[in-house]
Amino acid sequence: MTKNNAVITFIKSPEKGRVKTRLAKGMGEKAALELYQCFVMDVLDMVRSTPWALRVYFHPEKSGRRIRSWLGNDLDLFPQAGTTLGDKMKNALAETFAAGYERAVLIGSDLPDLPSDIIDTAFNALNSTDAVIGPSPDGGYYLIGFTAKGFVPRIFNDIPWGTHRVFDLTLNNFSDHGVSPVCLPVWRDIDTKVDLQALGLEPSSGPAMHTTRYLKKKGLTC
Repeated sequence: MTKNNAVITFIKSPEKGRVKTRLAKGMGEKAALELYQCFVMDVLDMVRSTPWALRVYFHPEKSGRRIRSWLGNDLDLFPQAGTTLGDKMKNALAETFAAGYERAVLIGSDLPDLPSDIIDTAFNALNSTDAVIGPSPDGGYYLIGFTAKGFVPRIFNDIPWGTHRVFDLTLNNFSDHGVSPVCLPVWRDIDTKVDLQALGLEPSSGPAMHTTRYLKKKGLTC
């Protein structure tokens, strides 16, 4: 039942020096900002091509007008609420379930080549289990999802966000609460210039149209 499935995407206001700061160290703030905008548009295009509902949570809280002027008025936009990343994720999921959705997955905006097949796999898994998670090579995760009935907000507590321990400690939290999430295939998010080079060299099962066009235009990848 795809109408009861929601994809939550976290984005930031497109401001130079405030997005993809690690990527900017390798290629400059202007290019990092332009690439970030491409990443977001690729992710949104991917989700829009599916039957799932799309809920976009933005930061900072007062940037809604800027976001709409960039991405249009047809998005369901919501401000991220909370101090830590964990608080923001648990609040976004709780709001989504309160809105009536039975299954929800949350992804970031730095996954331009993420194929819809992976999210489809996540929703299929949530038909028979309460949680899914997708590990990334840096020790974090690129996707986390729950059913409304199986949602455990405490999974997000006491996690050192931005470290290589995020995935392992999240699995520990799942175990502590008696939840066994289905693990999805490993997928990388684009944080550094090395990640970007890998994106250009590896075959992608997702179109990443905006990102690919930008990279070709700038001669940044082969």
